[in-house]
Amino acid sequence: MKVGIIFEGTYPYVTGGVSSWGNTLMQNMKDIEFCVIHLGPEPQKRIPKYTFSENIVDYFEFFLFAKYNFKHKHKVDKRLGEYLKETIKYPFDEKKMSEKLYDILLKYHNYDFTSILKTDIYWDFLLYFYKTYIPYEDFTNYYWTLQSMLLPVLNSMTIDFPKCDVYHTITTGYAGVSAVVNGLRYNVPVILTEHGIYHRERQLEVLKADWIKDEYRTAWIKLFNTISALTYKGSNKITTLFSKNQMFEKEFCEDTEKMSVIPNGIDYDRFSKLEYRKEKNPYIVGLVGRVVEIKDIKTAIKAAKVVKEKIDNFKLYIIGPTDEEPEYFQECKEMIEIFKLEDTIEFTGKVNVLDYYPKLNVLLLSSVSEGQPLVILEAFAAGIPVVTTDVGACSEMIYGSEEDIIGDAGIVVKPKDFIGLANGLIKLYEDDNFRMNASKIAKIRVQKRYRLDQMIKNYRDLYLSVVK
Repeated sequence: MKVGIIFEGTYPYVTGGVSSWGNTLMQNMKDIEFCVIHLGPEPQKRIPKYTFSENIVDYFEFFLFAKYNFKHKHKVDKRLGEYLKETIKYPFDEKKMSEKLYDILLKYHNYDFTSILKTDIYWDFLLYFYKTYIPYEDFTNYYWTLQSMLLPVLNSMTIDFPKCDVYHTITTGYAGVSAVVNGLRYNVPVILTEHGIYHRERQLEVLKADWIKDEYRTAWIKLFNTISALTYKGSNKITTLFSKNQMFEKEFCEDTEKMSVIPNGIDYDRFSKLEYRKEKNPYIVGLVGRVVEIKDIKTAIKAAKVVKEKIDNFKLYIIGPTDEEPEYFQECKEMIEIFKLEDTIEFTGKVNVLDYYPKLNVLLLSSVSEGQPLVILEAFAAGIPVVTTDVGACSEMIYGSEEDIIGDAGIVVKPKDFIGLANGLIKLYEDDNFRMNASKIAKIRVQKRYRLDQMIKNYRDLYLSVVK
């Protein structure tokens, strides 16, 4: 079996999270061949952060904002152009729009959809939309804004992937659109796995982005919602990491029979051999993650300031690469200097976490967005309690689900709540019974529900279930 596994902006160039999950999945399925497909924004020279395992037999890279010459494709003719014109009427219901677009892709999946940008029909649509909705806007800005919205979608609808037996996309987004189109093109099944919910994450980004004018926010949100709905429509199976995610998927997917939950898993034996550090002098906390804005390292630094005022022997390791967002890293260092925490907080850079887990009393996670963090599972296996923000599956992991009521493996607070994070760390320092009990519960929980062998079996069974 050859599986085309599709990453958008992550593997093999970004470490952690989805990339780490995908690398682990492929390494542990030696009997399955993988074609790694990476979707990036624009062509640039980048150095892979992972070494491909032997069962990765092909690699394909595609750039969303590049201008390709699809010579072998049919150009958008007048008939298809009119069809698209009648279909895309704004404002629209995203779910209905996705169904209409899916019908178009069923019939026209071998067309160069980017060619529509050079047609009179597109120009007429451009002018109509401008005159109807935002005639006061600068036309040049309007023109290029619309181009930036449409080009990556049209490229995604046109690109040919290497032929595989299954396409497995690790997000909806542009990767999902491409997976659906190529699934139709080669008549092969598509599997979607969502770690975070793409349309929800993009909506938050659009609402916060200061570079997007208010006139365009609704259009951006509707575009991302439609992309997700189209991927749900065209996927044979939809998996996610935890049940709460399915509530958001159901916003645009009514076919619950093809939905399932497959939790992340880690090598329990590897991490459970590490001895938990019971000694709390000094009191050492670790944050394992990239130094990037989505991990909200600044909130962790603020929490450290509060903890240091209460616990003098407190130490915080920030364990992970610092080169992905250099400006953010610099801002974090400046904040540490302002708070006079140079002797309290240490950036380790990229290191082997196995060397650091035995040094920790508690793991800290301050992210504003997560799926089902592998670092929590690793810490659990090593018996390390966790203080985390309530994002993704973190609450379910710390407190357990309906089928798992053995107790709390740490403390959960709201995102951005640095006082709550600090109080959680202080609570685990002061309450030895709670900390040691949380350590025991953490190991039991990950052993029962989040083992790597369970995860690999579930995905192998999933692949086999869709291949004829």
